[in-house]
Amino acid sequence: MNAPKIVLTGGPHGGKSKAIKKLKQMLEENGINVIVVTEAASGVLESGFEGEKPSYEFQKAVALYQLTMEAKAENSAKDNTVIICDRGLMDARVYLSDDEFERFKSETNMTEVDLRDRYDAVFHLDSTSVNKEMVYENDHIRDESRDEAQDINERSLKAWCGNFHYRFIPVCDTIDQKLDILFREVKAFLGIPKPLEIERKFLIKYPDIEYLKTLNCVKSEIEQSYMLGKNGKFRLRKRGENGSYVYIKTVKNKISETVREEVETRLSEDEYNALISSNVKTGSIKKDRYCLMYDGTYYEIDVFPFWKKQAYLEVELLSESDVVKIPDFIEVIREVTYDSRYKNSSLCRNIPDED
Repeated sequence: MNAPKIVLTGGPHGGKSKAIKKLKQMLEENGINVIVVTEAASGVLESGFEGEKPSYEFQKAVALYQLTMEAKAENSAKDNTVIICDRGLMDARVYLSDDEFERFKSETNMTEVDLRDRYDAVFHLDSTSVNKEMVYENDHIRDESRDEAQDINERSLKAWCGNFHYRFIPVCDTIDQKLDILFREVKAFLGIPKPLEIERKFLIKYPDIEYLKTLNCVKSEIEQSYMLGKNGKFRLRKRGENGSYVYIKTVKNKISETVREEVETRLSEDEYNALISSNVKTGSIKKDRYCLMYDGTYYEIDVFPFWKKQAYLEVELLSESDVVKIPDFIEVIREVTYDSRYKNSSLCRNIPDED
C-alpha cells in the first residue's frame, strides 16, 4: 500500500505534539485513516538505552527504531491512509557533525536521498525560541536554552531542504493560528478537496550558485520524460543525486494557467523502467534543481544545460491570490507562468533564445 508519509519536525517548543494530535483528528473528520509514528527518540529511551543521549550511538539507535516503526505503519496501512511521523530519519543530521553524518549514512547504508525523500512531505513547525517577544521556558522534557533551541531549529530547517514538498509553518500569536496554517498546507498537499498544483514561474538571471550553497539550499538532478500511453499523457520524473534516485509518475489536468489538477504516484526503479520502455516518449529534459528555504518560502530554481545566462524560479502557492516574495539576491527577467514556450514539455521541442 503506497500511503502518503509526512513528517512534522522543527525546533524545540514548536507545538509539534499538539499539532499531530489535532492533525490526526482533522484528517479523520475528512474520512482519512491516520497512522501516527511516534517520536523514535522517546521510544529508544523507554526501551532502556544505555549511553549518552546526544551521542552518535543514540542517533543511530533512534534511526533503526524509526525504520522499524515506519515499516510497521506501512504494512498496516489500508486504502485512504496517511502516515504521520513525529520527526523523521533526516532529523539525525541536526545532531551529528559532518564526519558523524557520513559515518551514519555508511553504517545505515542510506544516502541523503534515502533519508530525506522517503517522505512525501515535510512540515517544519518553527520554534517559539526565534520570537524574542515570546516567553521561552524549559520543561521536564526539553531543557535547551533559547540559543540552543534556535540553533536546533535552524539546523532542522537546513537538514530537510531538498524534500519534494517542504513547507514552513511560522510562529503565530496563538497555537490555533499556527495549526490553521498547518491544516491548510496539509490539505493542499493531500488534495483536500481536490489535488491542485498552484504555481508561479519566473525567468531569472543565472543565479550565483556559490552563494546559494551558503544558504539552506540543496541541489537535485532531475530527468523528466513526457509519455503517451493508452490512457493518455503523463510525465515520468527521476530525481536525486550521485546515483540515488526517486521515481515519480505525474498526471496533470490543466484548470488555468496557474492551476492544475495533479496526481502523483511513487514508482520503484523497475516500474519506472517498465513505463519508459512500454509507452511512447514524446520528449525529455534534464536540469539541476536548487531547492531553497528562504524567509519562510520554499523556492525551486531550475538550471538547464542549454542556458548560460538565465534559469527558472518556481513557487507553489496555496491560492492564486497569494503574493510571491522574490529574494533580493534573485534578479527576475519576467514572469513566464502564462507563456507556454517556457513549459518544460515545450522546452523538449524548442528552446527559446536567451534574453
